[in-house]
Amino acid sequence: MGEVRFGRRRFLALTAAAGAAVAGTGLLGEPLAEAATAVDYAGLKRALTGPLLRPGDTGYATAAKPYNSALGVRKPAAIAKVAGADDVRTCVRRVRGHGVPLAARAGGHSYAGFSTPDNGVVVDLSALKGITVTSDGTAVVGAGVKLIDLYSALAAHGRALPAGSCPTVGVAGSTLGGGIGVVARTYGLTCDHLKSATVVTADGALHTVDGNHDADLFWALRGGGGGNGGIVTSFTFGTVPAPTVTIFSLRFPASRTSRVLRAWSQWMDAAPDRLTSLCAVTAASTPTNRVTGTWTGSAPTLAAHLSALITAVGANPTSRTTHTYDYLSAMKYFAGCLGKTISACHAGGHEAFRAASRMLDRTVTSSIADRVVALMSRQQGMVLLFDSLRGQVGRVGTADTAFAHRGAHASVQVYSGNAANGPAVLAVQQALAPIVGSGAYVNYLNPGQKDWASAYYGANLPRLRQVIRRYDPDRVFDFPQSVLRA
Repeated sequence: MGEVRFGRRRFLALTAAAGAAVAGTGLLGEPLAEAATAVDYAGLKRALTGPLLRPGDTGYATAAKPYNSALGVRKPAAIAKVAGADDVRTCVRRVRGHGVPLAARAGGHSYAGFSTPDNGVVVDLSALKGITVTSDGTAVVGAGVKLIDLYSALAAHGRALPAGSCPTVGVAGSTLGGGIGVVARTYGLTCDHLKSATVVTADGALHTVDGNHDADLFWALRGGGGGNGGIVTSFTFGTVPAPTVTIFSLRFPASRTSRVLRAWSQWMDAAPDRLTSLCAVTAASTPTNRVTGTWTGSAPTLAAHLSALITAVGANPTSRTTHTYDYLSAMKYFAGCLGKTISACHAGGHEAFRAASRMLDRTVTSSIADRVVALMSRQQGMVLLFDSLRGQVGRVGTADTAFAHRGAHASVQVYSGNAANGPAVLAVQQALAPIVGSGAYVNYLNPGQKDWASAYYGANLPRLRQVIRRYDPDRVFDFPQSVLRA
């Protein structure tokens, strides 16, 4: 669900609180292999329609920065600002086979910076930002489109797509990892609305994949994680009529945080699909809490649902707000740019953070809630964000897409805005496994996580591994947490 001043992850972390790669090492701290010299970068530059940036070129230093500034300096060998699918094919054909990392980058929000590898070639898709919406609501979307631009374009046609709330996240990475969003229980994941995609595979061929053409690759693209199997250049989505969204927020006394987490979980078990919410537990000697969410039903009927939660908590909230918006305004609200232009929603610099995740695979009991609160009472500068799932997310079979967490009760993001908090975040993630479950969300990846393959993909891992190996037998698209290494 969402993700700096702009982005719901940061927004919620800050409001709740109010109530390691370096040059010369790889993404996991491994020594970098000596850079291959066989790539003809001069020839690649001549062959591309878009520009190719090399170290020392104007614009290279800015383009080489990962969104997560906690990751330090990255030094890719080249950044190809591709102009279209033909440029992508040219990059793949000219770079493959030389031992040089090749990575696609759309929004660039990879938590571990895997889309900007040292000594690698970045295929920057940001110029592929076309959006076409047909009369039946089908949207053809370039792989470089950012979520806020997609929401704006769809709003002009009275349509919406369920997805994350960070405005500058790319639709590509979000969709390929599944796409948990603020209305997920009502409409499902972003990948559930994917009808087809155009993909450049490791042999440089361009495929249009759907349920009838390269169906196994189409399956893998829906939750198998960005960077695996090929480079998507465009997506075709089915959209939904844009709903009216009521956003609510409640904060309860810190002494009730354990009770809040348990009550929230049981409340969501019984909630209608029109209700999607998040429970934030913020680290402190007495951890604080906040419940925020969306309701896509009629605004007056929300009150009864909120009253049921309050009754279950057994204490009145110290603050309670509700606001009703059109869908685009709701997304701008979570992005921190409500009332501003779409251009303003793109503002803001890079963010320094550390994050990891687990998937809550069970309803929270008193024991689970107490253990979570006790864990957070020993932390500083950290928040757990429990994003509710099930609803429409759970009505798709686990094996129907590569997204393996259809039965999960919620995703749990471990987030810290302190760049030095990496070890603590990883330790909390490890401690959460026996409490909430061992799964994890591939869009919240952590480079230090040891159980990443089984955690991200669960029962779908064997099939996903087989599919990716079929389309990329030579490991052209390789990175530290690639399915090819699982």
